[in-house]
Amino acid sequence: MQDKLQEYGELGLGSRLKRLSEYLMRETQLIYNACNIDFDPYLFPVFKFIIEHEVATTTKIQEALQFTQPAITQSLKKLTDKKLVTYKTDKTDKRKKLFTLTKKGKDLHKNILPIWIVIDEQVKWLTEGSSTGLTRHLTHLENQFKEKSLSNRILEKL
Repeated sequence: MQDKLQEYGELGLGSRLKRLSEYLMRETQLIYNACNIDFDPYLFPVFKFIIEHEVATTTKIQEALQFTQPAITQSLKKLTDKKLVTYKTDKTDKRKKLFTLTKKGKDLHKNILPIWIVIDEQVKWLTEGSSTGLTRHLTHLENQFKEKSLSNRILEKL
């Protein structure tokens, strides 16, 4: 049977990207399970941001990842519940939480890093099938949406 989302062309792009995202998350979870790594792929962006910055606030993570505040809060709660990150309250602003990796989080990072390297290599290989690569196309698309939203572009034409 013909893939209807492909048949729908650009109208199906959002659905195809969602489907691809879900596929990549499922496959990554299978890899983690096969390697006995207790980690949820959906937590990757927040976990990686804390690794890179050592100390992070909800606001800094949200600004960098451009996810909703509830999504960031939910990820931080899951990472905290898994004892991968911990937080201290900022001394100057009691409303601010400063998130850092725990020892368990640092150990997980050491164990998962070789897996991330191979995932990155394989996805790069798969996405560079065209001369410019899928990730470059997505970056271009995201940049265009930052300049002018899709809704504004469409409403201007109507």
